[in-house]
Amino acid sequence: PELDWLKWTIAEARALALQRDWVAPSPKEILQLGTSDRLRLVQSGIQLLDVVIESLKRLEEKLQGETPAAIDLWNEHGKGVYRPKDEHRFSDYVKRQLEADLKERGIIVNREVEIRRGTGASEGERTDIRVDAVAIGDSGAGYDSITVIIEVKGCWHPELNRAMETQLVNRYLKD
Repeated sequence: PELDWLKWTIAEARALALQRDWVAPSPKEILQLGTSDRLRLVQSGIQLLDVVIESLKRLEEKLQGETPAAIDLWNEHGKGVYRPKDEHRFSDYVKRQLEADLKERGIIVNREVEIRRGTGASEGERTDIRVDAVAIGDSGAGYDSITVIIEVKGCWHPELNRAMETQLVNRYLKD
């Protein structure tokens, strides 16, 4: 606290690091972005998350649209009695939507990816849906992987309101 000048030095160092590490998109990429309402520049986790959320909104429109696809997520058990598909079937459905919607952008969508191997007879940690994109690395010479993890829960799941923290954050993303 007694070194007042230090906060300015840190701010300047951060600004220099951003200037040095930022990789500008090419003119061709900028033109492509300007001519398509579906293309997005993905260089960070936040940008990938935005693209995934946009795709999920398009899925929501399909489910509730003019010819609603929501019935696809239900099993009929007798006349007029319906039960929701289980979480695995719903995860498959969402994965197919994301893959069809994002594959052309070079974004990879996977199901049940083992992120941590189990020991002995115990199973490893598996994510429901893993979305990966590749971006030019900070130095501009290599590439970085950007990942969004999606955990799927049905509204009937007993851990619905706690699973994001207990399962996703404290288990899958802990390390």
